Amino acid sequence: MSLGYRSPSFPPPQGSQPPMGQPVLAPPPFPGQPYPGQPYPGQPYPGQPYPGPRLPLRPQPVPYQPPRRRRRFRRLGRALAYLVTMCLFLDLAAEAYFVSLNWVNPPVTAYMLEGGGEHLHDYVSLRYVSRYMIAATIAHEDAQLPTRFTGLDWDQWWRRATAFLSHRKDPYGSPIPEQLSKNLLLWPGRDPVRKVLDGLFAEQLVHAISKQRVLELYLNEAQFGPNIYGVCDATWYYFGEPPDYMSWTDAYELMGVLPSPIHARRLPGGGIDMNPDTLNGLIEDRLINGAEIYVPRDLALDGGLNLVKQLGITGQAHAEPNGPDSCRTMPPDIRKLIAAGDSSS
Repeated sequence: MSLGYRSPSFPPPQGSQPPMGQPVLAPPPFPGQPYPGQPYPGQPYPGQPYPGPRLPLRPQPVPYQPPRRRRRFRRLGRALAYLVTMCLFLDLAAEAYFVSLNWVNPPVTAYMLEGGGEHLHDYVSLRYVSRYMIAATIAHEDAQLPTRFTGLDWDQWWRRATAFLSHRKDPYGSPIPEQLSKNLLLWPGRDPVRKVLDGLFAEQLVHAISKQRVLELYLNEAQFGPNIYGVCDATWYYFGEPPDYMSWTDAYELMGVLPSPIHARRLPGGGIDMNPDTLNGLIEDRLINGAEIYVPRDLALDGGLNLVKQLGITGQAHAEPNGPDSCRTMPPDIRKLIAAGDSSS
């Protein structure tokens, strides 16, 4: 007669008692030891390890819940961490983009995309730009550009910020690095977020590329008419000449176009429309007449052509030998635009 062992629960449950005539044996061995012999109904098979007695379930402890105020602080800390991480990522991306401008001419900018439509945009190297245009741009837009170490004067920036917050007129205007950073990466408008980003990006810009490169990009990305960007296309469109043959008068007129380029129109045969009988002509007439007064005054105060020498530019643009990005031939798109305008007039 083979002997059996009890089930893991002791005493055995109802319906699992050993058959009549079999003795009730001692409890099963220690957990992990095999069952010898034949089990009675309800027992595991022979040779299987003993799983051990079934312990009663204990109530699980309730997880610790921090106070509600502490949970709020934790959420705030995570949000700040994400914000700092995002700012660092954007900062590194902007720095990489500005460094790449030492070798790459941006084919399109955020300002162009915002304007929509076709972009007439041909590049010209700074060596092929008239020194009159360079001097007029520096004197009228940012006379401190050649000598300032930073991207902008932070004292002036603070005064401009306080004037903006108090809804007063900007007492100084944006310097060239700030305008360029806005044209390259940001959106138009006068909201405080964009103004802060203007200043931060301007600082990165002047430390990533040279001052000459800053001015070169500015003259190539500025808007001088509806869908006309850069001094190369502007001089051919309005004056029918390359940018290295511009006169003082041409430079003054283009400085007058800059504040409101969407109103600038070309006269049939050449020149900028300043007819006061039309809205566009009236606006440009006032702006250009003002530029012809203010720009020579700024040049006289700031040193005139000495501003060009302070920036490290020497020689005459028209004396430079032909080379890439000289813009000495009219761009085909400008030729088509002039032909379309002349035929419609």
